[in-house]
This record gives sequence, structure tokens and C-alpha cells, in this order.
Amino acid sequence: MAHQGQEARLGGIAEPDGWYGAIDGGYHKIDDLNLESSTTGVNWNYSVNNGWAAFGRLGYRFNPNWRVELEGGYRSGDIGKVRRANNAVPSGLCNTTPARGACYSPDGEINSTTVMANVIYDFGWEAWGIRPFVGLGAGVNHLDGRVRGTLRGDRTNQMTLDDSNNKFAAQAIAGLAIALGERANIDLTYRYLTSDAEFNSFSSTTDYGVWEGDYDQSHTVTVGLRYPPPPPPPVVNAPRQFVVYFDWDRSDLTAEARSVVTQAANYAKSGRATRVLVVGHADTSGSAAYNIGLSNRRSRTVADALVAQGVNGGVIALDGKGETQLARATADGVREPLNRRATIDINF
Repeated sequence: MAHQGQEARLGGIAEPDGWYGAIDGGYHKIDDLNLESSTTGVNWNYSVNNGWAAFGRLGYRFNPNWRVELEGGYRSGDIGKVRRANNAVPSGLCNTTPARGACYSPDGEINSTTVMANVIYDFGWEAWGIRPFVGLGAGVNHLDGRVRGTLRGDRTNQMTLDDSNNKFAAQAIAGLAIALGERANIDLTYRYLTSDAEFNSFSSTTDYGVWEGDYDQSHTVTVGLRYPPPPPPPVVNAPRQFVVYFDWDRSDLTAEARSVVTQAANYAKSGRATRVLVVGHADTSGSAAYNIGLSNRRSRTVADALVAQGVNGGVIALDGKGETQLARATADGVREPLNRRATIDINF
């Protein structure tokens, strides 16, 4: 039985509908950030070294093709070269303590932390347990910029970029799901992320104001494990007996008796009963032979009512005891309501 819905079976893949969790890790590459100074109007290129990325996802599958995810992600970004467009003076940002005449990359990083809502479409075909998917996401990109260095050509001028901001972000997703058994998947995922970028800066001699530009051309390739929570344990009910009472010399069900049969049927179905024993009884009025037949009719009436309410007839067994097993002992010929009954014993 699928957890939280029916399983989506496609060839060798069986993914249960409902909730799942996933973790991903991999490689991140981003093109240079082209940031413009709000005061000088000059563009600077901030190169970000290739790094690592990690993601956590909580998702819900609606059907074999559609699912949604809430995704948290982190993309590292150590700063490489920082150069001014057209090599104008100052032409770049150097390490704060460079060797004479050299301009090494400044210290710093621009890291990205995202919270995204994704919509994923799984294609309806697979081969060798591999199934492609595509998706789109939207959310927030929290950029944390920490860069510090001296200006090339003006070593007395130190500049610090130390700021963070939250910007709307969008991403495109494509990948392959590789089935591991009937529940888990290995996800090979490519993500393309884009958002705006904005950082305040501080300089000892020149006011560069706010650096503005785009955080785009962000490419991430990850490997992840996607797995739904284990299904809940099957309901195992304890054995239980229900008692149905009849009018004198009757085998049809009263309104009260029908209510008891309904309770018994629901209980049997809730735990998938493996055996339901219905035993009819009679009081001591009438002959012993007649009471055997009456008790059998009573057990048959109850069994038919159970089947009509969805209990599997294959697990129902019938018996009739006549007046041989009295609930309340009486003399022969006594009309005793407690003895005019049928018992329903349900076992799992």
C-alpha cells in the first residue's frame, strides 16, 4: 500500500505519492559579477571561484508527474580577481598586503543562500530505472559579500565591500532520477539561478557607493538522495467480540442489531481481519432441533449483513449452537432475551 496515496509505477520505478525529503551536494560555477558603482558609474568585474553547493529539500508528490518542493540551498563563492572595466586606473583590487609590484586577488567571498519554491515535472517514461525531470523555482537569494583589498595603482586607497541583501531569485531545473528500489531515488540535478545583487562599499579615499548588478550565470550540478518517509505501520487491532440480539423466534435484524453489525464491520475493515466467526444461539423455548435451525439462520443473517457492509466474505465462518451454550442458564422452555443472540468474533 502506498504511503499518502497511490504509487506511481512506471516500468522499474515505483514512487509513492505524498511527502519526501532530499539532500544534495555538488559543484557550483558562476560567471563574473558585473557590478556598477552608483557614484562613479564605472563597472567592475568580480570573479568568483568555482566552489561547492549543498541543498536540502522537502517535497510533496501529487501524482506520477507533478510534485512541489521547498528548497534551501547554499553556494560558496571565494573571490578571485576584481578588475575595473577597460583597465582604467585604478585597474583592480589587490590583496591588502601584496608583494611590491604584484596584485594578488583580494581576500573575500560572495556566498549565496537561497530559499526556493520549486514545481517539478517528472516525464512519463523511463529506461533502465532512469527518469528525466524539469522544473522551475522562485524565491529569495540572500547574498553575503565580504571583500577587502587595496586599489591597484593607488595603494593608499583601501576598499571594503561588507554587506548582505535579499533579492528575488528564479531558477530553472533539469535532471535525471535514478531509482533505488521502489522508493528512493538518486537525483542528478542541474540548476541555473539568477537574481539581482547589491552591496554597500567603503573606501578610504574614493566613494564608490553601492555596487549594483546581476548574480546570474550561476550553474550548479549536484548529486542527491531523495527518499519518502517510511509508511506507517499497518493497523493491528486486538481480537474483539460483538453481540447481536434478536427478538423471540426471529432471525431478522432490529435497528439496534443493525447498529452493532455496522460497528463490527467497521472494526473488521479497519485492521484487515483474517477471521470473522459468527455463531448463532437460541433460548430454550421451542425444541432443540428447531433452535439449531434458528441459530443457523441468525448467523447467516449477520454474515450477510457484514458482507453487505464491505467485510471480505472469504474470512467469515458460520456456526449455530442452538440452545447448547446459553449466556444465562435457564430451565427448558424459558424465553430469555440474553440467549437470543449471535456473537461476532473478529481476529487479525
